[in-house]
Amino acid sequence: MDSAIKIMLGRYSLNSSSDYENALKEIIQEIALLGLWRAKFFEKAAFYGGTA
Repeated sequence: MDSAIKIMLGRYSLNSSSDYENALKEIIQEIALLGLWRAKFFEKAAFYGGTA
């Protein structure tokens, strides 16, 4: 059984360790934002400027 991370990595073209690292950073960001959305964070707060 594949983990969710492995499935998500399948969306990227991974030709180097740098590609792999950048893909993992994006995936972690997606997961963090999903957690904030599920916790209804965005009903009371928002990111703006450099954090958007």
